[in-house]
Amino acid sequence: MSETDGYFFEYMRELLGERYGAFEKAYYDKPRHKALRVNINKIDTSEFAALTGYTLAANTLCENSFYCDVKPSRDPFYHAGLYYMQEPSAAAAVSALRPFIGERVLDLCAAPGGKSTQAAEYMSGGVIFCNDVEYKRAKIIAENAERLGVTNAVITCNTASDYRKAGFDGYFDTLIVDAPCSGGGMTRYESVPYSREIVEGCRARQRSILGDAVHLLRRGGYMLYSTCTFSAEENEYNVGYLTALGMKTVDIALRDGEERGIGIPEARRIYPMNFDGEGHFYCVLQKTCGVTEERDKSRKKTVPLKIGGLCIDAFDFPQSGFVYTDSDFPDLSGLNVLRIGTPVICGRAVRGGESEPHHALSHALGPQAVEKLGRIELDNEQACAYITGAELRSDAPYGYNIATYKGYALGFVKAARSGDGECALKNKYPKYLRITP
Repeated sequence: MSETDGYFFEYMRELLGERYGAFEKAYYDKPRHKALRVNINKIDTSEFAALTGYTLAANTLCENSFYCDVKPSRDPFYHAGLYYMQEPSAAAAVSALRPFIGERVLDLCAAPGGKSTQAAEYMSGGVIFCNDVEYKRAKIIAENAERLGVTNAVITCNTASDYRKAGFDGYFDTLIVDAPCSGGGMTRYESVPYSREIVEGCRARQRSILGDAVHLLRRGGYMLYSTCTFSAEENEYNVGYLTALGMKTVDIALRDGEERGIGIPEARRIYPMNFDGEGHFYCVLQKTCGVTEERDKSRKKTVPLKIGGLCIDAFDFPQSGFVYTDSDFPDLSGLNVLRIGTPVICGRAVRGGESEPHHALSHALGPQAVEKLGRIELDNEQACAYITGAELRSDAPYGYNIATYKGYALGFVKAARSGDGECALKNKYPKYLRITP
């Protein structure tokens, strides 16, 4: 046992008291549990089970999360965006937040995008800002939002302070802060250094983020504060800090597998001895002070774009080019924006020619639009070959079509005659997503 391991178990022994034995047994003896979250914007849970044939067991803390044993990397259903792999206890927080999600949402520490895309599934319109301070991590959010067909997202790479400088004080209805933490809930399967100094450093960093973040909420807006650690310094102490800044805790239903926070009964703790998951902490709070602010809407020029048999009225954004969305975005000047909505084409429109559709568009379109654009249904062998980037052959009309598996979009292909006179499908699945054969 390393010195950092020793501190972790010493801390947990002091925290749990007589219940520590049960925690230690679960820590060493319980298997790691995998779970997927069904993307209910594309398919409902009963249809998903029937379509895939997967053995699924319900997660009591999230209605569309299920324990399973799948290997997503080579699974066409995963590449079609029908589900997201999410640690089962981590799915609990946004599920509890669901009644409090408004039309203007910010996930401040969003990478890799689990809570952002989960919140987007619960929204009916509006806009969700998905942010991370590291560019590479923000790109991962964009990839996950793209695969899951989220059309109302703005992906940014900023700090909470940057958002304040850009004039977003009082703008958001809902704020998610899944704060960077010491990772006590991940020590069972990751080599996580853990010490008193790390815990105190994380608490200070979290408070720095929260001190700016609370100003971004409108009066009456809701915040979800969560971590994947057990330390009270990073959890309940920071909830206390938020209440001192004008927030009040919200009491929500206590579900099986959860227990109340230490000294804060409205907070929720999840431990591996009580639940088949690694552990989590969260608390929902409401802002009781401040004001509500509006921001000017960006002037959006609509341009009709024809792709296959489908005509799309795309918005022309300087930051992102032509975008497919039904959301009304605010003025985004002052933010470092990676992506707005769903890109429609690669580059600019080609006058008098055929523009190349962006991969993201295939996942954002509904079934009727996919049919209108033109689709080619693949069998399992072809679908598995498609996600490796392999060229396929099929009788198909010339031009761009959407390759589908069991009716769900995987991405674009371009049909053209090959040298032998047969129809070849040029594989347009992005190289950065392809699986090694």
